[in-house]
Amino acid sequence: MSKSGLFATKASHLGKRARSRAQLIDAALAVFAREGLEAASINEIAREAGMANGTFYLHFKDKEELISVVAFAVSGEIAREMDEAMAGNDDAVERVSFGTRQFIHTAIEQLNWGLAFFQAFWVLPELRDQVSRYLRGDLERGAAQGAFTVPIDDFLVDMVGSLVNAALFARMNGNAGPEAGSKVAEMQLRLLGVEAQRAKEVAWRDMQFVGIDRTKVTVFGSKPRE
Repeated sequence: MSKSGLFATKASHLGKRARSRAQLIDAALAVFAREGLEAASINEIAREAGMANGTFYLHFKDKEELISVVAFAVSGEIAREMDEAMAGNDDAVERVSFGTRQFIHTAIEQLNWGLAFFQAFWVLPELRDQVSRYLRGDLERGAAQGAFTVPIDDFLVDMVGSLVNAALFARMNGNAGPEAGSKVAEMQLRLLGVEAQRAKEVAWRDMQFVGIDRTKVTVFGSKPRE
């Protein structure tokens, strides 16, 4: 059962309803990763959480709502961790490199999260929009700083994001090692017009990855599907 997952840990001191909701989210992450979004059933998710099916419907109207909540909860926590880690750094070149490498690291370290996010990204337009807005912020920052010399449009944002997805997919399938984050960060920076030597130096620099803090993970404010 998935009772000791990150979301359940955060909710352990809260009321029964919050704890049950958190357990279902952790269970869904495990089942989505194991079975895929389409094949995963409410029965299996409830069983993974150690609950009756009826309990599921006290928290979510259907599987589609749960998928949306899980995806936004995961992406929100990853974004929050990265924002905290980069709070004192306004250099867009550094931020893009760090963000890419940290995201891939977190998705692999918390593999259930990474697998669920990767699958949900392709079926939830609102999740893709959220990720694009987050990425566009640093790209526009870099353009304003003169660090990125190409026009920042929707196509470019999609290209930069697609490189991350490609690297994450390769890591999950064992076709790339830990160096994938640095490789794709260098490619992104070159695509954005950063000079080759600077792009290589920043992308391959040793960095301290941020770990998910169990005490800050939240299951509230996660966006449900309309």
